[in-house]
Amino acid sequence: MNEIEGHILDYAGKAGQFNAAQLEDHLRSVQRDVPTASLYYYLNRMIKQNSLARMTRGVYSGVPAKPEFKPTVTDDMTELFSILNKSLPFADFCLYMGTEITPFQHNMAANNILYVETQRDTCDSAFNILKDAGKMVYVRPDKDMINRYVSLSETAVFVKPLISESPVISLDNGMKVPTLEKLLVDINADNDFFYLQGEEAYYIFRNAVERYGINEARLLRYARRRNLEQIIKGYMEEVGI
Repeated sequence: MNEIEGHILDYAGKAGQFNAAQLEDHLRSVQRDVPTASLYYYLNRMIKQNSLARMTRGVYSGVPAKPEFKPTVTDDMTELFSILNKSLPFADFCLYMGTEITPFQHNMAANNILYVETQRDTCDSAFNILKDAGKMVYVRPDKDMINRYVSLSETAVFVKPLISESPVISLDNGMKVPTLEKLLVDINADNDFFYLQGEEAYYIFRNAVERYGINEARLLRYARRRNLEQIIKGYMEEVGI
């Protein structure tokens, strides 16, 4: 979003419905003289981005903010976190279900995996604790392991490293869950998401940003952390954010 689009959104939030002439007057009042042709370019672009809505011919309005993505905390997640936190109280654990990703996919495929991310040097300990608790668990799974031994449609646990500075949400009980920005980057980076990478990852990105609000700064910061800034920027340009 550029400066002019920011002024348009600010005005839309205050004015409710407005026409192009009213918007031009407002932009002049804030020392932003935008040619009429350019103004319509911005308006049409912002409608395509779902930042504005066209109410009737020549009348525009802001649109409600998209909801924030909040992963569902399941009983299984709570149980596993309790088991792990009891034995490793000083470790961080970020948990989520594969079913969080499925609704965004173009080619729907079941994913009943429960993902547990923790510090790299804690992964083996977490694996052993969950194995001793009777869980079907895999540590640092890659494409070969998944193709040989895992059915994503069946319940299992993947233990994998938690990347430092990952954007996560901390819950009251100490459990962490991923932000949408983290998931959108991780599916392009992690070996266990090999089946989602490429064109499918773009569809997931597009569908996710159509439904939920995205923190662009957080998204790009984490993409840089995972050496994926150019790929994520390409997705952003494709969807118009």
